[in-house]
Amino acid sequence: MSKQADSTPPPSGRSYRGTSADQRRDERRLKLIEAGIKVIGRDGYRATTVRSVSAEAGLTERYFYEAFGDREALLGAVYSHLVEQLQQQIAATLMTSRLKNPEDIVRLGLHEFFAAMRADPNVARILLFEVLGVSPEVTRLTQTAIDDFARIIRTMALALHVRIEPHEEQMLTAGLVGSVVFIAMTWSLHGYEQAIDDVVSSALTIFRAVLTARGAA
Repeated sequence: MSKQADSTPPPSGRSYRGTSADQRRDERRLKLIEAGIKVIGRDGYRATTVRSVSAEAGLTERYFYEAFGDREALLGAVYSHLVEQLQQQIAATLMTSRLKNPEDIVRLGLHEFFAAMRADPNVARILLFEVLGVSPEVTRLTQTAIDDFARIIRTMALALHVRIEPHEEQMLTAGLVGSVVFIAMTWSLHGYEQAIDDVVSSALTIFRAVLTARGAA
């Protein structure tokens, strides 16, 4: 019996091994997202097919279309899933840190971000490259992610006592996010050759520049 046949659940609405139809649907969706991370990260979005993702997940294509409708919807779900994981990881690290020095806290947050990019090149490829220029809808998702990371940046700025005027807050924090992302892109394209501490220091230099320009206390 094939892997896909083994994964085919009973008709919708029936309980199976103590799980409801909705639970099974959610489990299949997560399987497809995890498969999407592997396939898109390995092959690139444009080379990814519904068939390849379904096969990786061990599901028939019917369940792909039940969950996403098309490849772009899968890419959006994969991207949102990875961004949420990364945000939670950084937030948890910062909240559990016992560091007191503001610059050390910022350094830790940056280190966590860059370490995540290096830990899984497939994840980095999706977050940094594969979502670029796909469609206006995917671009809106990336903008939402930038806004979310900008909130983390604002928290770091407060820790460094950076005074950011309300009228420039959105653009300035977006610029800081963008600088970190482009450093990560360059680091990735060069095969992560540079030591992570040097990469973090480069990003921190930009934060210090803002600190100096804003006359931080």
